[in-house]
Amino acid sequence: MSENKNILEVKNLSVSYTVANVKTHVLENVNLTVPEGKSVGIVGESGCGKTTTLRTILNVLPSNGTIESGEILYRGKNVFEMPESELSTYRQTGAGMIFQDPSSALNPVISIKNQFLVTLKYAHKGKNLSKDDLLKKAAESLEAVSLADPDRILNSYPFQLSGGMRQRVCIAMTLAAERQLLLADEPGTALDVTIQDQILRLIKSLVDQGKLSVIMVTHSLGVIRQVTTMVNVMYAGTMVEGGDTAEVFEHPKHPYTMALMKCLPKLTGDGIAEGIPGRIPDYSAPPKGCRFSPRCPYATERCREEVPHRHEVAEGHWVACFAAEEEWRCQK
Repeated sequence: MSENKNILEVKNLSVSYTVANVKTHVLENVNLTVPEGKSVGIVGESGCGKTTTLRTILNVLPSNGTIESGEILYRGKNVFEMPESELSTYRQTGAGMIFQDPSSALNPVISIKNQFLVTLKYAHKGKNLSKDDLLKKAAESLEAVSLADPDRILNSYPFQLSGGMRQRVCIAMTLAAERQLLLADEPGTALDVTIQDQILRLIKSLVDQGKLSVIMVTHSLGVIRQVTTMVNVMYAGTMVEGGDTAEVFEHPKHPYTMALMKCLPKLTGDGIAEGIPGRIPDYSAPPKGCRFSPRCPYATERCREEVPHRHEVAEGHWVACFAAEEEWRCQK
C-alpha cells in the first residue's frame, strides 16, 4: 500500500442530535486523515464524540442525528453523496465497525453461523468461494480471537454466549470480512486483559503487514500507545491536538492532552492518578470560544471568546490552543 495515499479524510465535520426539541452540537468542525495502511487513534473522555465520529464515517447516525456540515471522503468519494447501492458496498467491503456493545451488532434470533455466512457472502462477493470456504474463514477468525471450539460457537445463538465471547465474535466477523478500513470502538471493553492484548496485537499485525487501515477509538492512552502510529485528541466534540503518536505523547502541547497524561496511574508515591477538575460542557450551549476553557488553568479572555485553529508545532504535530501557539512563537 502507498504510504502517502489517504484511505479516509474527514473534513470540517459538524454533527448535532435533537432530543426533546433541543439541539446538541456533538461534533464541531472535526478533521481527520487516515493514511492507507496506518492505524490512527482518537482518544478522549467518555461522551466527547468519539463513537459519533465513527458512526458518521459509516453514515449510520440515529434518526435524531443531523450532519450539519462537512464531508467524509473514502478513497476520494464523499460517503454522504453515495447512492444506496454504493453505500451498501462501502459498508460490506470497505469499512467495518467493531461496536463497543456487541449486542447492537448481532441478531439475537439468528445463529452465529448464519450471521457469518451473510456477512462473508457479501464481503467476498465475486471470489467464487463456496459455503465451506466461508465457514473455514469463519472458524479461522474465531480461533484468531481465542475462541476455542469454533464449531460450537458457530452453531450457537448470541444469547448463549457471554458478553466477552459476543464481542470476540464481532471482532472475528469483521476481520474475516477482510474490509479495508476497520473502525474499532473500544474493542477490548468486555475482555480480560490477556485476550484484549492478543486482539490488539492481531490488529496491529494486520496493519504492519499492510492489510488493514484502522481508526482506534478509546479512552485508554495505553491502547493508543500500543496500537496506533498517529493520534487525535478529542475534547467535547472538537479535535484539540494530533500527530505522530510518539511525538504527541512525549511532547504534549494542549492543556487537555497534558491533563489526560496526568490521569495515568503512577508507579511512584501513592500511585493515585490526578483527575481533571470540572466536566464536559453542555452540548446544547457549548462555550463560545475554546470548549476546554472552563476547565483550563491557562485560559485567558481570548480563549473564552475565540475558537483556536490548529497550527503546527513540530513536524507532524499540530495543536489548537492559543497558549501553545504563543509558546511556539516565543521558541521560534
